[in-house]
Amino acid sequence: MKNTIGILIITLILTFSCSAQNDWKLIEKTISELKSESPNHEGAILNSYSIKDLDKDGIYEIIESNNRIESTAIGFLNIELSAAFDFDKIYVLNDKQYVESKSDIGFFLQNKISQYELWKRLILNPENLNSDSKILVNENRESFLKEINWILKNINEKSRK
Repeated sequence: MKNTIGILIITLILTFSCSAQNDWKLIEKTISELKSESPNHEGAILNSYSIKDLDKDGIYEIIESNNRIESTAIGFLNIELSAAFDFDKIYVLNDKQYVESKSDIGFFLQNKISQYELWKRLILNPENLNSDSKILVNENRESFLKEINWILKNINEKSRK
């Protein structure tokens, strides 16, 4: 019983010390600044934001999800295809401010490579997509492949650093 209580106390202390490293006001401020720079449609922010401790160091990273196609042509993609072009930027804490990471953190982006490779195969051969998506892919195959290749190139560059 004493061991269990001791372990619980140590766990609580570690939890509080790790969360103390996270400046929630700085996180909120950074997300607010990113939102102000985000593309929007009639006041609705098109990018989405989340926080996660990607490298398990007790300090949260900010993830900004962006879809460049939807940002420039709102409503162009249907729901099925929209997910194919979501790209995440990671912001890390550096000298008391959040900056865009030049590298992949905790293999977060690398773990998405197979998803983008699947979408690349589906764009090359859209037979398993719904009829609306097939039409959209057939009319825009070259630009869709260019975007998927851009995403994969960015992930590979960040993974090497």
